[in-house]
Amino acid sequence: MLNNLKSLFPTAISTDNPLFVSEQGLYWFQEENFFLGIPKSDISEEQLAVLTTLFELVRPNQVQLTGSAKAWHSFLFQEGTLPSISKPVRFIQLLINQKEQGVEDAIQEFFHDALSFVWLDDSNAIIIEEKADVSFHEEELESISTTLENDFYIKPKFYIGKFRQEPTLLKEAFKLEHQLFGKGRTLLTQEKVYSFEKLFPVTLANDLPGDTLTLLEQDVSKTLQEDPELLQSLEVFLEYNFNASLAAKKLYVHRNTLQYRLDKFTDKTGISLKSFQNAFTVYLACLLAKK
Repeated sequence: MLNNLKSLFPTAISTDNPLFVSEQGLYWFQEENFFLGIPKSDISEEQLAVLTTLFELVRPNQVQLTGSAKAWHSFLFQEGTLPSISKPVRFIQLLINQKEQGVEDAIQEFFHDALSFVWLDDSNAIIIEEKADVSFHEEELESISTTLENDFYIKPKFYIGKFRQEPTLLKEAFKLEHQLFGKGRTLLTQEKVYSFEKLFPVTLANDLPGDTLTLLEQDVSKTLQEDPELLQSLEVFLEYNFNASLAAKKLYVHRNTLQYRLDKFTDKTGISLKSFQNAFTVYLACLLAKK
């Protein structure tokens, strides 16, 4: 219902990510996981009174920021200028389920070389990292996540952005990455570290057109849902780049056992895994079968 208001307020901004409700000059309304920001200049007192009775008026949980953190927050969420940078930067987004005592210092210690560290609220932070010869990679962030979970009983999740330098691209890409991070967490709930490459296939599978989706589910995904063992074997085989030996080791089965399962899949569906196009299609079907 809240989404329908966009036709009445063409200048309104919508998002499914609550981090953007701190943008100034807007009244933010919430309905479940959907947020709509209406410019204060475009809404009358009477309209505001009606909307506040129908929807929750969101009052942002502001964090007191100083220095570079304040400058980056102003650039990303308001109309501030890009802080001075000499190299491309990227944004590593962090989400924790709760900020236990000491966890903030521990997290910032891991990223002590970061260009800036911006806490948005008690659960969300942005790490601004300047491009260097050695940058954080997925395995390191997974290790950091595991360490924090063991030490503080929290469940950190990270999103690794891409390095960029042009101001307009930086700000727009951050918003898109933010939205993708939020969507990705609902699709890959067990992951600790997310990236565009990891999320692209699953979001693509989730957004397939109706006819394509129907055929893929009927012809491939249904077969995999009926045989969880086959589903797991196919997924691991594809994720290990068609390396049957490594996939079999990961699955704790003999290589011949894995090959038997792959052959069984081809017999059932008529789909060979020897071409990239076929393999990519099957991988999408695996993702759909797990929903």
